[in-house]
Amino acid sequence: MQVVLVSAIAFLSLLLPYFTAPALAVKDRLFLDLSLEYLGEYHLPTIGDLNALEAGFSAITYDKRRDRFYAVSGNKIYTVRLDFNTDFDAIKLQKVEIESVISLADKDSRNHELETINSKGIALTPQQTVYISGSQVSNERSLPFIREFDLKTGRMLQSLTIPERYIANATQGKEQNKNTQITHDEVAFAALTFNATGTVPTSGEPINLFTATESTLLQDRDLSNSQQGKARLLHYLIGYGTPMLLAEYAYPLDAELEELLSVEGVHFLSLEVQPAAKNGKIYQIVTSGATDTSKVASLKGKIRGVREIKKKLVLDLQELGISLENSPGMTFGSRLPDRTQSLLLVSNDQQETKFLLFRLRSQ
Repeated sequence: MQVVLVSAIAFLSLLLPYFTAPALAVKDRLFLDLSLEYLGEYHLPTIGDLNALEAGFSAITYDKRRDRFYAVSGNKIYTVRLDFNTDFDAIKLQKVEIESVISLADKDSRNHELETINSKGIALTPQQTVYISGSQVSNERSLPFIREFDLKTGRMLQSLTIPERYIANATQGKEQNKNTQITHDEVAFAALTFNATGTVPTSGEPINLFTATESTLLQDRDLSNSQQGKARLLHYLIGYGTPMLLAEYAYPLDAELEELLSVEGVHFLSLEVQPAAKNGKIYQIVTSGATDTSKVASLKGKIRGVREIKKKLVLDLQELGISLENSPGMTFGSRLPDRTQSLLLVSNDQQETKFLLFRLRSQ
């Protein structure tokens, strides 16, 4: 009997890895196998002629049809061309050229003044329009916005409805919402990206728009740990009548959230930056399984039943000796000469804008 029992235990011990392996595999499969390889940078001056900037780019997006980039700076949209060398062993940016620039305007085609608008995010639609996120000063209030603009004229086409809890009221020189206590500096949507509902985006296909607050809102902030908290990531559906806000999610912050970039499905890349240290980190994030927090008044601390967005570090730019300046942007670009996928970061200071080129590898 003992021999049989020992044999059974030994047999089950051999089977144990086969029962436990799937659980580990499921956890591993939560994230895509992604990595980034740094290929070099190109510097563009911020003073001079058309091929320079009045101010640095704060966001950038790629137009695959035209093989051009659209970058936003203040109240202007720039069309930018990037050229790579053809050396497969040492791929790098060879030239960055600004081809044209247009000013943003309201629905009546009146140009926005530079000092009234702070553009932070940009994303291109299949209809060849762009959505821009940021904030605008109106009657001494800084109001967040997410608006669609015509690429040819710069005229605003529509503005997405933002929940009132994100809109601040002017109170004693400090912007504050009586319900959420959001202050001026926190009311900003910087990250902006699209995710098509189908596998091939077309001009008539609805699209998912994702944006997020740059930092933790006051009502969500844990005062015992003010350096970290949760941003709110918003998910809109655009394409069936009036754009709809479908859900909100809690995004765990380690620094300020500057960019989102859709990879596929529920997988995204995010860019977080610590302004004082000028240190940036790129994460892979997954929205699958995250709780809709649109009805949650405060995200402070740990909340029972609320599952946050999951994230995993892909690249710490500090390890490469790379610092990021004011309001950096991130986008996928064209295929590199070796047919691998490019990823581009833009970062600027008062003297120049840096274009940082990476290769995205996916297993």
